[in-house]
Amino acid sequence: MKMKRLVIDFLYLDLSCCERCRSTDEILDEVLVELSPELRVIDHLSVNKIRISTRDDENKYGLKRSPTIRLNGQDIEEIVSGELVMSDNYCGSCSEVMGEDTNCRTFKYEGDTSENIPKEMLREGILKVLDQFKGSCCEESCGCG
Repeated sequence: MKMKRLVIDFLYLDLSCCERCRSTDEILDEVLVELSPELRVIDHLSVNKIRISTRDDENKYGLKRSPTIRLNGQDIEEIVSGELVMSDNYCGSCSEVMGEDTNCRTFKYEGDTSENIPKEMLREGILKVLDQFKGSCCEESCGCG
């Protein structure tokens, strides 16, 4: 049986001064705690928090906008909405860190645009990925689906 894995990649510019990056980090941690019962359907959870500090890092990880969350390699926005249309606006704190004008990501969810990832969006995205694993358990008594 194929191993059921959830790999979460959180790509960010700076957790020390960027409100959007810090908020995304906090929301990710909160959602993972809240969803711990649902996460039992997987065999392995990997959470990679990756600081992007150079253009080489951007290229290596394919970062288009910070902050970004990918679940099993797919952007959270694409998982939730079915399409990936990234938007951004000016971010003063990241501009200071990068030494140049920097736009950071905004998130579109249920008709609204937010500079911070909506908690409900992240939760919905993780649950959609977990739904792929339900019913594929080897034990009927495990309660996974």
